[in-house]
Amino acid sequence: MANLATAAGDNGVSGSSATKSARRTSVAKTAKGYGSSVSASVVYSDTKNLRFAYTGVECDAPARTRA
Repeated sequence: MANLATAAGDNGVSGSSATKSARRTSVAKTAKGYGSSVSASVVYSDTKNLRFAYTGVECDAPARTRA
């Protein structure tokens, strides 16, 4: 886990990282045509101060290093 939710009120908020955001990668696939492979999307969203029910959970999906 690289980007843990930190305490904020009674729940967690994204970002122990410097960016204070949660990076969520799109699950969409991009079709290249019939019979060819389908590559994963490189589209992602950055949500600042994303709220979570608990602290200590990973904010990024999939988890990534935020060095």
